[in-house]
Amino acid sequence: MPDLYETRDARTSDIPALAAIADATLFPGEMLGDMMAPALKGEGEDIWRVVCKDATPVGFAFAQSEPMTQGTWNLRAIATDPALHGSGAGTALLAAVEAALNEARLLVIDTTQTDDQTRARRFYAARGCTHVATIPGFFGPDEDKVTFIKTLT
Repeated sequence: MPDLYETRDARTSDIPALAAIADATLFPGEMLGDMMAPALKGEGEDIWRVVCKDATPVGFAFAQSEPMTQGTWNLRAIATDPALHGSGAGTALLAAVEAALNEARLLVIDTTQTDDQTRARRFYAARGCTHVATIPGFFGPDEDKVTFIKTLT
């Protein structure tokens, strides 16, 4: 039986579909093209992975190397079509990012304590990520930064 989801590197042609997912889940989709541009041009080491269902992009993940560290990366964004939450698309994406980080030691993942991020915090914990810190008021007066890590090597 074939896998339900395929993962691959992001392409310029993915931007419209991924922008709609960003709009629905994380941030204004209009930001995505500029965010992805360096990686799409082969510049830098940022990682952009896409998850597809029936060859249609249904989610993305973005990771960056942490400056002044040895093998530490930060998962800056991960999002799937909300209609597919709980279907394995996010798990496939996270696994694809981890596979791409072949020399990495540590993956850092930040989210918030807000109710709309409860599902995200459960997602990370269920995939072997460890909650290591909460910084009160980091993103705003009522929005704490909740940090998870996953040891990769």
